[in-house]
Amino acid sequence: MLCYCKKCGRIILFLLDKDEKICDCCKSEVFPIPEQYLSSEFALNEDMKENFVNEYIKASPEFDQYLFDHRDEILAKQSAEFNAKLEHGKAILEGRDKGNKFGVECPYCHATNVKRITTTSKAVHTAIFGIFSMGRNAKNYHCNHCNSDF
Repeated sequence: MLCYCKKCGRIILFLLDKDEKICDCCKSEVFPIPEQYLSSEFALNEDMKENFVNEYIKASPEFDQYLFDHRDEILAKQSAEFNAKLEHGKAILEGRDKGNKFGVECPYCHATNVKRITTTSKAVHTAIFGIFSMGRNAKNYHCNHCNSDF
């Protein structure tokens, strides 16, 4: 279903019928385009596009000229932000593959070069230092960068 936003003028194709359709640019409700302006179920008639924009979008009380003029810039910015988040997530996952298999970072120096403190290591430390190793044995990871346990 081809829909339009009364506020920013964005024309959006929705393939699934959802109860509430929202504009991805300005987050306003969108409405179906009247059939007389469609050349097919999925396309706006190019000859009547200007009439449609003037009669339905620009005549709407919710119409915002700034959003209409800068819609492409807003969408590009949203896309860039989404891609940056995607790259950050990808970098985190790649960091796990390159040695940080635990997915943790040192809370002190924020390095990801950490290793798990094994039960064997805790037992040996307790055998050597006795009661003085109780604080260390409560820790699960050791940072290879700043040598702290956490």
